[in-house]
Amino acid sequence: MDRSSPETSDLEARLREIERVAGALSQLPHTCFAPQGTAIPDIEWYALAAIKKTASLSHAFCTLIRAKNTLSAAALIRLQLDTAMRMFGLTLVDDVEAAGTRLMKDESYRKLKSSNNEPLTDAFLHRKLNEEYPGLTEAYEDASAYVHLSGLHIKTGLWSRPGTPTLFFHLKGTDDARPDEWFTDLVDSFDQATRLTADLITAFMATRRDADTLKRRAHRRATQSK
Repeated sequence: MDRSSPETSDLEARLREIERVAGALSQLPHTCFAPQGTAIPDIEWYALAAIKKTASLSHAFCTLIRAKNTLSAAALIRLQLDTAMRMFGLTLVDDVEAAGTRLMKDESYRKLKSSNNEPLTDAFLHRKLNEEYPGLTEAYEDASAYVHLSGLHIKTGLWSRPGTPTLFFHLKGTDDARPDEWFTDLVDSFDQATRLTADLITAFMATRRDADTLKRRAHRRATQSK
């Protein structure tokens, strides 16, 4: 018999959905790239790294939520959004192939520039992406507050007790006494960040696949006309 509460089941279902979305990304290379073992451009290696990072962060987030480690889990929302922003940024550069080469040589992403000569800084990217996904900047800034020591690290540790107006601060690294519904907003935010990241990676890879298909067709037509 399943003795889990409805809240526990719902939280676990949400976490499994995050894992499903991240896991589905691993199938993209089979449909968008050349057969395994084929040489691929540097920029496509960058896309593969984005897939792995998304999956790794999703695994870590779900593990931390199951352990009720609020602060560490919350910080990962920002990291997931970082990947989304950087995949989006690649659509803003004039020469994505050159960008891939520079990134493969460990050049800072922030040194890349958009077609309007804007450096691809985090601030520029989240504001630009917010134009297409309203609320992105707010989510990014909220998540950033968990990355650096801030007031949220205090507020998350405060507890009230029945019968006393005094607030207590607990120092344990996990929030074991918190009910599952305490984590709902956190899980929803990470789920949205993961879906956005997955959508941007998928769109980028699909564009690469379509461009490659057109190139091969043009080559065949040119060969046949000779």
